[in-house]
Amino acid sequence: MGEEIHMGRLFGICVLKNSELLPGDKRRKYKYRVVFQGNRVIDQNWEAAIFQDLGSASASMEAGKVADCYGCLPGHSTQQADAEQAYVQADLTGKVTWVALPPDQWPEAWVKEGRQRPVVRLIKALYGHPDSGTMWERHCDKELVAQGSVPLEHWPSCYFHDKLKLMLTVYVDDFKMSGPTENLAEGWSLLGYGRQGGLTLDPPTESALYLGCKHETGTTTV
Repeated sequence: MGEEIHMGRLFGICVLKNSELLPGDKRRKYKYRVVFQGNRVIDQNWEAAIFQDLGSASASMEAGKVADCYGCLPGHSTQQADAEQAYVQADLTGKVTWVALPPDQWPEAWVKEGRQRPVVRLIKALYGHPDSGTMWERHCDKELVAQGSVPLEHWPSCYFHDKLKLMLTVYVDDFKMSGPTENLAEGWSLLGYGRQGGLTLDPPTESALYLGCKHETGTTTV
């Protein structure tokens, strides 16, 4: 048909998330996900596939510290939340991609029909695809800007909502929000938590484990 496509494979991977935490900690758990095998992708001619190589830019550790500082101002707080299966909230763009599923993911009909290597169309930015991070970033940015958040110049994946005076940093699927305590609930709602549309987020919590660092908020006298 003269169409350029990509062909790849999916496989399952299971890891112990937050393995550095002590046994018994609820945040220390096994997590299983199906991923795209990004290092073995071919085009319609069976040659190595070439991707858009868009590149993504998550918020830096320094940006997270600035959010911590902003949340320590009088009357302010800091909260965080994770995006549920972040990448697959975004659609896959670029070349049409077909993937072979692991046999344990086949519908029973495929097994009965004796299919050899059936493929399905990949429509979501699945983990492992070289451009998935950028596709998720663009999807996330579009949703945030639509709700009034303004990107901070020269600070990738950092935003400020002028009306609510809220600062937000985004590191892949980790969201950290700081600002006036009474505005945080509305800020999370604008992002999509607790409503239809927007981003799909886990319930916000007080500042805790973020980018491998455990944060504790307190007061001291000097």
